[in-house]
Amino acid sequence: MMGKRYLDVAAQITKELKSGAFQVGDNLPSEASLCDRFQASRSTVRAAMAELQRLGMIERKQGAATRVRSIEPPTTYVHSMSVTGDLMQFAGPSWREVQEIVPLVADEELAGRLGDRPGRRWVLIRQTRNIEAQSAPVGWTDIYLSEEYGQIAEQVKEYPGLIYMLLEKETNVIIHEIEQTIRAVPVPVDLADALQVAAGDHALELRRQYRDANGSSQIITLSILPAQSYTYEITLRRQA
Repeated sequence: MMGKRYLDVAAQITKELKSGAFQVGDNLPSEASLCDRFQASRSTVRAAMAELQRLGMIERKQGAATRVRSIEPPTTYVHSMSVTGDLMQFAGPSWREVQEIVPLVADEELAGRLGDRPGRRWVLIRQTRNIEAQSAPVGWTDIYLSEEYGQIAEQVKEYPGLIYMLLEKETNVIIHEIEQTIRAVPVPVDLADALQVAAGDHALELRRQYRDANGSSQIITLSILPAQSYTYEITLRRQA
């Protein structure tokens, strides 16, 4: 059975693309060469190529060599409501302030909140999100990073971009899917002072699960966004 072997092949080729072994416009080796190199069947290599094409990294045309289209996975994800990119947009420039970084093991209660399994080891990065327009933070986010990739946690403090992009940059992980769940919650007592609001005030909780090709969540975030500081907007457009 081919199983997930094709994902391993796709990950290895992605690593080479990111390392600079190939440039945009270069031709990849033939299927036969890749089969020999990875000791994989032709169906496995073809499935790996299809995966890379789905990610927008290569271009395949019948009768022509496979060309490199991008050396990085795309940073845009299409959601069921036709929304792309990062869903948590703030008015004006925003930045994070990391409050603490601690290792932990998920108990049953936390695992339920994360939508993941108990006993899993994480590195927890706790941060506020701030904007120039107001002195109080607009939100608090607990970022649960799989312990396997905990070496990037300290880099988060100075990294201006999205954390899943840092994960992809520094490791072989490719995030294939981002699932977001939104629910109304009261502001937790332990976050009220940091957010400069009253405990129990109305807020939104956003849970995001960043899953790899195997469907495993490598990052899970829980954000608390007080009602007075945050508005959630989605624009839907009719397609032709």
